[in-house]
Order: sequence, then C-alpha cells, then structure tokens
Amino acid sequence: MKRLMQIALVGVLVLAGMSIAVAQRAPEPVVRLGNFFEVGNDVFMHIIATTDIRYITTENRDFEQHVRDRTNSRFPNDTAAQVTDSDASWFLNRIGVEARYQKSLEFYLLFEHRAFVDGNLIDDRANSTNPGGTSVFGEAARTENSGFHTERYWIRYKFPGTPLKLHVGADLWNVDQAGIVGDDDPRFVLFGDFGNFDVMAGAVIQYESQRLGLENDNDLIYYTFSAGYNLKPHRFQADVVYMRDRFAGADTSFPRSIGSPIGFRGQKTDSVLIMGSASGRLGPIRGLVQGNINLGRAKGGTAGLPGFPAGVASERAYDIFSGAAVAYAEVDLGIARPFVAFVWGSGDGDPTDRKLRGFAPAAWQDVTQITGVSWFEHLDTSTNFAGRDYACPARSQGVRTTAPTARPQAIGTAVLGGSGGFECSHTVTNAFNQRIGATSHMGIFSAYSNPGTLVIAPGVKVYPLKGYEIIGWYVYRAMVKTDLIERAFLTPSQCAGVTGCVPDPGFTGRIRKSQIHELGGQVIWTLNPYFDIRLSGNVAILGDGFKDLARLADCDLQTAGFQACAGKNVALKGEARFRARF
Repeated sequence: MKRLMQIALVGVLVLAGMSIAVAQRAPEPVVRLGNFFEVGNDVFMHIIATTDIRYITTENRDFEQHVRDRTNSRFPNDTAAQVTDSDASWFLNRIGVEARYQKSLEFYLLFEHRAFVDGNLIDDRANSTNPGGTSVFGEAARTENSGFHTERYWIRYKFPGTPLKLHVGADLWNVDQAGIVGDDDPRFVLFGDFGNFDVMAGAVIQYESQRLGLENDNDLIYYTFSAGYNLKPHRFQADVVYMRDRFAGADTSFPRSIGSPIGFRGQKTDSVLIMGSASGRLGPIRGLVQGNINLGRAKGGTAGLPGFPAGVASERAYDIFSGAAVAYAEVDLGIARPFVAFVWGSGDGDPTDRKLRGFAPAAWQDVTQITGVSWFEHLDTSTNFAGRDYACPARSQGVRTTAPTARPQAIGTAVLGGSGGFECSHTVTNAFNQRIGATSHMGIFSAYSNPGTLVIAPGVKVYPLKGYEIIGWYVYRAMVKTDLIERAFLTPSQCAGVTGCVPDPGFTGRIRKSQIHELGGQVIWTLNPYFDIRLSGNVAILGDGFKDLARLADCDLQTAGFQACAGKNVALKGEARFRARF
C-alpha cells in the first residue's frame, strides 16, 4: 500500500509537470532592426545608455603665473568649469529611450546628469554646501545639489503618402552645413523631402518670457528656413534665419555676460542671416565653403548708463550689416589626411557711429554648433577654435570697470569679454569673437559689436592601426580690427587737459590683432563599437594683441600702485576621457 501511494504521488507530479509544460506558450524569436528590438506590433525600441568619465587638468588658463589660478565656479554642476579651468574628475551619465512605430512615428527621450565628483560628492549631499565658506576671491559657498534633467526630447511624424515630416521638441541640430547656427534648443519644424531636393521651415525657442516673470512679447524666438539640393557627392544649400529678440530688452533683464545689474530696457533686435554653402568631394579632396551675410536693425533703449553723459537720447537705433566666410578642405592620402579650417568674420571699427559691423551668428550668445557637424567635429577639444574659451589675459584683473570720461562708448571689462575674464573671446562651440566689445556702442548690448574674427586651423588626421585615430592641429586666432577696443582705454597724453580723465597704465595707444596661438592634439582608441578612450591636450601662448591687453591688467592688486602683467606664460590643458555608449 505504501509503495502504491509513492507511485501515485510520482504520477501526479509527472502529470502536473506535463500539463504546465503543455500550457506554456512557445517562445517567440526577438525581432531586431539594427539597435532596435520589437516590443509590440510594429513598435521598435532602443535603450540609450552612456557613461562619460573625464579627468582634466589645467594651468595658467589666463597666461599669467602671477595671478592666482581659480575656477569659474564652485558649483559641482557648472559645465563651464568642468571643461575649462579645473583640476578634477567629472562625469556625464545619460539614460534614455528611442522608439519607432511603423515608418511614420519616432519618439526620443534622454535624461542627463553631469557633475564634478569626489569621494564625498558621490554620496547624497542634497542639503550640503561647499566646504571652506567664502573663498579668497570673495566667492560664496554654493549648494551641492545633484542635477538631473531632461537633456533632449522630440516627436517626429511622417505624414503617410506625403513628403512632409513634422518635428516637435529638442534634438541636437544645425541649420547650415558649417553649423554656425545650431543647438539643442526646442523647436517646431516641418521638413519636406522631394528626392534630391529638400526643404525645412522651423521656429526655435531660445528664451521664454516666463523666466522674466513676464507675459506677451518678451521672448527671444528665431525662425529658420532652408533648401538643399543633393548632386552626389556634392550638396548645395541656402539658409535664412530671422532672429527676433525682445527678451534681452525686457524691463527686468540685463546682459548675462556683464555680470552686473546694468539694464538695457527696451532693447530690440531684428536681424536676418543669409547663408549659402556648397560641399562635396573631388577625387581625394573633401571640402566645404560657406558665405554669410547678416542684415537688420537693433535699438538700444536706456539712457544715462554709468559712464555715459547725461541727456543721451532714450532710444538709439543701429543698422546691422556684417559678413563671414567659413571653409574647410581635407585630402585623403590613406593613412594620413591633412586638413585646414578657415573662419573669417567682419569687424566693427567705430563704436561712435550707428552701425553694427561685427559678424556673429546672433545678437546674443548661444546659437551655434560649429563643432557639432562632421566638418569640424575633430576640433572639438581645441579651446582656441570653438571650445570653452581661454580666460582673458591675467583675467582682466584691475582693468577699469567704468567707461573713460573722454570715451563713454565702453563699460569696462565687458569690452574684453565676460565678467571676471572667463571665456574672453567666444562662447562654447562658437568660432567667432562675439564676446569682445559687446557694450562698445552706446546704450546697447550686442554681439554684433565685435572686432571681427580670423581663425586658421591647419592639421592632420592619422590612422596608423585599426581602432586608432591621432589628430594634431595648430590654431591661430586674431581680430580683424582693434579700433573698437582701443576706444575703451586712454594714454596719459590723451587725458592731458581733460578734467577728471583717468589714463590706463600700460596702454600705449595701440592694440595689435593677434590673439592666441594654440598647438593641440588627441589620440582616440576605439576598443569596440561601444567603448573608447581619448587623451587630449592643448598648449597655448598669447599673440601680440592679447599681450597688449595683458599689460592693462594689474598683477598684484594687494600692492599699492600698478604692476603690469606680461602674459608670457603658457596655458596648458590635458584631459583623459573614458566613454561607454549603448
């Protein structure tokens, strides 16, 4: 009987197991489409994950050993400090998803967190601040809250049976082939694809009035229009960008780069940027050439700014007319590819007239992505070409902060760049000198007021082995005209006989044109399609023009009198990047 019970129990277990096995659904094969896998009927998804870990070291970013080095910010999430003036480790982590439905709908969502990190910051410090209190430079402690935000998001819908595609959201984009207009700003775009011919029209949101606590017409929105023709391996393209800025002139706004509560209320800018480009390949030569013209009208709206004479009209209108050229050529010699990049932008030579002649992609700062296109992406670690710029010589330490009595067309250090001398000539990914002279013209803040730009960047790419890429370059940067800057300073002889006039020690009456000479390079080791290691470094010295500016700075603020800087020290930067992308 006992044996019978055992046999029965075994039989029951076998039958139960068989029934469960029969009830199981047959496994279905996973359908893949490149990096996408099917998650539903005609629905494909791609999981995005990136970890980018960097170790960076810099020295004498202001080209002066006698001026104590310091970072731009103590905030762990400050992206400028991460890639410019720090000796630290920082990371960029991304997680996101990309999905497609049939051939008509695409969806993209990407989150990002990037910050400096050490053994303490890696833990939760949501209620903590920087150690040490106020720094020796008067910089207050900052909260060390971790930052996590939506980096990019967009929806694209292809209307079935038509050549039209609708795009809504924020992707990383550029309008023209050279990338002088582009960013990850949110936009509304309609694309048309007619075979070899394509068109695009869009509206981009740069600044919203809500951030000022205002409504109605206090935004900065620009509109883009493009048409291109592909004649493989060549492409011809025409682009028009209309920029309408009412944000910078709102009642509560002030120029961000000045770092002071000086307002330019009522300022308005309307400009049209026209760009024409051609690219292609002829034998072993690959190249791009692009011409640019900027037209428009700007109005300054505030009278009685510090240093300006009383009774100046409350409105001062300016005509905008400037031009630029961008070119690139590369020769494929097999293992080596010599290249040269060229950027020229017209300069403004007279701050007393009512014309703005300096070329910039926009009247404000952040609207360019030149190293985000294939033509110039290998120069993204060059600080001098279009990366995070070097600091002003000696960080403009001790340079006058008010306009000369005899020359009211300048507001101190803003003529030389940003507050504190950080990012002296240009903003990140911008090859043009749009930070110099932005307040040179009376009653207005405009990047169209600048001394012009000349950048020449020859170099070579070398591919010695599979998975290895070595890039080396030399970048020369200069101004086209220096009259704009010279008007901001005075020699003792120029002050003679002028009541209340204060001369600038170290100013000879002339500022030469050359700014910075840079030698740089990088080695990229791609171990597999998902993991690479990059080592990069730059060495830079001042040109004669920026040495003239260095002599206007005081190298010892603690000692009475003026001790001119020389700007003879070399600026150094090195970085190691470890990146995994899926």
